[in-house]
Amino acid sequence: MPFGKRGAGACGYRLRKAILALLPALSVAVGAAESIEHQYPKADAYLGEAIQTDEWHSAQRLIDTLEDKIRSTYGPGGARRDAHPKAHGCVAADFAISDDLPPGLAHGVFQPGATYRAKIRFSNGSPNATGDDITGDTRGMAIKLYDVPGEKLFTSAGRADQQDFILISSPVFFINDADDYASFFERVDSDSVLKMLKIPFLLGWQGSWNAYRMLSQTIANPLETRYWSVVPYQLGLGQSRRAVKYSVRACSDGSSTIPDDPESNYLRAAMVRTLDAGPACMEFMIQPRTAEMSVEDSISRWSEDEAPFQPVAKLTIHQQVFDTADQNSACENESYNPWQALPEHKPLGAVSRIRRVVYEAISDLRHEMNGVE
Repeated sequence: MPFGKRGAGACGYRLRKAILALLPALSVAVGAAESIEHQYPKADAYLGEAIQTDEWHSAQRLIDTLEDKIRSTYGPGGARRDAHPKAHGCVAADFAISDDLPPGLAHGVFQPGATYRAKIRFSNGSPNATGDDITGDTRGMAIKLYDVPGEKLFTSAGRADQQDFILISSPVFFINDADDYASFFERVDSDSVLKMLKIPFLLGWQGSWNAYRMLSQTIANPLETRYWSVVPYQLGLGQSRRAVKYSVRACSDGSSTIPDDPESNYLRAAMVRTLDAGPACMEFMIQPRTAEMSVEDSISRWSEDEAPFQPVAKLTIHQQVFDTADQNSACENESYNPWQALPEHKPLGAVSRIRRVVYEAISDLRHEMNGVE
């Protein structure tokens, strides 16, 4: 029935009142979106970067999905990371740059003879913080260097002297497209079987194969496992800057084996045994890319035959006792961000750009829920 003049006026008033009531919430949403857009990294066309359509919107969708998942999974005081929540331990180390570093690789923290204090966090990639270590999974290695001078691309409060490197036990990732990245986690966290069944179509053949291999890995000891940065990084500044990838491997072949009947936390136990007996040694390596290698493609491996990794630093993980309540608590509260880095080591590619805003948002949420700095 049509409104009369009085009815139309009353309806308009109620509509206007409803809109005004929503304005604070709308302002918060718009403000958050503008904040993400403002923070979002710019592409470096010189090194081959190219922003995808609506890329930062996809990053915002991913943040929303992961934040909702963390809030629904954990209560106040118990929030964990959305990925790699189960740590095998955080260990103290020295990161010593080679004295005979090739000049073309001497940029940023990589200065011949320089040594940095470091803390390394080893972890499982699964979002299940209580899962068994024998379950196939991608393993993580996050390195934090201390006393690194210079302004960083991103700095957490009180951490202006820190530089982070993030690596996993796979040379490739399973996705390149920003929209697909957000859609993947929306499907995984939806608890819908139908949406889960569509994931292989979302990832494609190569992405699905990579994901399968990443989630099928079993290892004997995190200190004897090889790790890769997966995504590329800038090395240097100005016209001499180039794209590189990182990898870390043990200095010698390990002797650890997977137990016949492994306990749930056998990887932590393996680290404890190793570092009770003495120090461990690992090599940090750099792979300069060749011209045909893409910085936006993280599902294809850069050939080590065409572009060999070159050792640039030695990680000496000290003999130590790290498995204590205080140290495990500090390890849980620690944050690592690949953008907490000198400009000479800027992360490259779509996955890296998404990480810039997602890592910060999830870290802020986790620490806020837990009431810790």
